[in-house]
Amino acid sequence: MPNLAPSHRRISKGRRAAVVIVAGLTLAPLSACGSGGDNGTAASESGVDWNSLTIEQLYEGAKEEGKFVLYSGQGKDDLEVLSARFHEQYPGVEIEHFEQVGEDSASKLTSEANAGVFTTDIIDTEQNTIYQLAQLDLLAEYTPPAAASFDNRLKKPWFTGHRIQIKPITYNTQQISQADAPQNYDDLLNPKWNGKVCAEAAEVSVFADMLQQMGREQGIDYWKQLTANGIRFINGQTNLVESVIAGDCSIAVAANVHSVAKSAEKGAPIAWVKTDPLYANYGALGVLDRAPHPYAARLWMNYVLSDAGQQSVADNYRIPVNPNVQPKQPELAQGTFNMVLAGDDVMNNFADYNKLYYEATGRPIVG
Repeated sequence: MPNLAPSHRRISKGRRAAVVIVAGLTLAPLSACGSGGDNGTAASESGVDWNSLTIEQLYEGAKEEGKFVLYSGQGKDDLEVLSARFHEQYPGVEIEHFEQVGEDSASKLTSEANAGVFTTDIIDTEQNTIYQLAQLDLLAEYTPPAAASFDNRLKKPWFTGHRIQIKPITYNTQQISQADAPQNYDDLLNPKWNGKVCAEAAEVSVFADMLQQMGREQGIDYWKQLTANGIRFINGQTNLVESVIAGDCSIAVAANVHSVAKSAEKGAPIAWVKTDPLYANYGALGVLDRAPHPYAARLWMNYVLSDAGQQSVADNYRIPVNPNVQPKQPELAQGTFNMVLAGDDVMNNFADYNKLYYEATGRPIVG
């Protein structure tokens, strides 16, 4: 991967972390994370050939360690079942989970590393943040055996994707019939949708996907046209989906498909469109280079990527990366649609795409 260690890259500070009570997880106050901890031995200096270890060997080491510390942007719903099933299969390994969102985790982990304090074992975060952590040399190189058959776009030497986030066009079914719903992205430029289309305010990943797929200038021009057609911006994916359900926005340019599917199953007036292509990003796992509990961290990573772990991902309407596990929505099974994922060039220059997104949509730059 090119450009993995630019020393000048800025880490933005964000919201404070919050501890979430999740069944089966041992929780500690935030002050405990970073207040002590091991000075950490780099994976390359440990004398252990991590890539050669079997799951059984990882478990033996993990039982001796007794626990691991997980930073994750996932909430209660995503982790509750996953952690309970992990404990059933691997008793004796506890999880300390800290809910840490996006760049918040990069900022905190960088501060700890600069202070020579290493308490975190594994990070679960979105695509752009995991790249940032790799660029900062905070992640260990590790090839989990569970990921051998995965799409190569979803794995790098420093991290591996574990859930795909499809973000399709979404609409309110009480306001728009299926026959009248937009069937592609050009349809969103129709003047009849003026003022009725919304997008997530910081949806840089889909913007970057489009520039990669359409071509840079064409993609920028497309978003300028959307802006001219009265697009509105909503802060956060949860608020965006709720706005579509409430009818405040008739259409979302890109909404998290798992949230849409969950809401529709509960009877909400919302549906999504299977366009060609579908734009996406992914959540990924990476083991910290100086993880105090390196066996347990790698055991968790392999479990999440295994058939059993990925079934838990699918059960919560997420799209599994493991090709052996089918999503709840058959139309999103791997190989049944054309998925565009931002590549290394985008992710290594994410700040530039962030700037372009705000400029193309005529807003002050944030982030």
